[in-house]
Amino acid sequence: MEEENKNASALPKKKRHFILAVFVIAVALTLVGQLAGALIMLPFKIMADGADDSIQFLFMYLEFIGIDILVLLYCAVFEKEIFRSFLGAGRGGGRGNRFRSIGFGLLIGFAMNGICILAAWLHGDLRFSVGDFRLIYLICALLSVFVQSCAEELVTRGYMMGALKARYRGWIAIVGNALFFGLFHLLNTGITVVSFLEIVGIGLALSLVVYYFESIWMAAAIHTSWNFTQNFLFGLPNSGFVSKGSFLHLEAASDSILYDTVFGVEGAIPALIVTAVLAAAVIVYARKKTPKSDF
Repeated sequence: MEEENKNASALPKKKRHFILAVFVIAVALTLVGQLAGALIMLPFKIMADGADDSIQFLFMYLEFIGIDILVLLYCAVFEKEIFRSFLGAGRGGGRGNRFRSIGFGLLIGFAMNGICILAAWLHGDLRFSVGDFRLIYLICALLSVFVQSCAEELVTRGYMMGALKARYRGWIAIVGNALFFGLFHLLNTGITVVSFLEIVGIGLALSLVVYYFESIWMAAAIHTSWNFTQNFLFGLPNSGFVSKGSFLHLEAASDSILYDTVFGVEGAIPALIVTAVLAAAVIVYARKKTPKSDF
């Protein structure tokens, strides 16, 4: 009996379906979820007809709610183990899914994006003016960005990474979902080689956060804070989408290795550097605490 157990533990992970099937399901969840989100938000957009551009801009983020709902439903029905990884640590979810992880993630995202913006500003690539401080609007914007960021995290670091990790080694799950995350943004306005590499890089870094800390909550918080900082605090493009409402207004910008006028800080070298630093910091810290044997 002991020999049988040893042989069973040596068996490779069960491949219920292949990488291509995981990719197709992820695409379907994204496309159908976006359509559902547009339909859910349609009545609210009609009611907000005539509102200023800054209010209308929030709907671009809120329409991602369809993806949130669809991924959660799909995983609850067909991928129960992955669904449990979304829950809080006290409810049997990922051990790193704690409220302090959200706070820590928000600080990391703000620091990373803030460093990129500071570098471009010091170089003379950016000039700002102070706009109106609308606290309620900024809170609504943060919640809207949270909806969008969670949707992308649930599809990639949630479903896709979880499905691949259950069937293959950890590095395949990490690289596979990061590449999908990059492809997810290929149609964005102003995408370049540098910005594509940065998006894949942040996908890898956030995958490492989820892999080592078992906290999709932290990954979603980093993602949220990064997008919110550049789009609504500084009024810069977020993956090519220019903010219609922000605390600071961008008065002038110029292209350099530190800033891309179309794609923003994500299209420049500093973003690659801070992303690499995050990935390295996660590996160095986490492997000392929780070494992984299936990488």
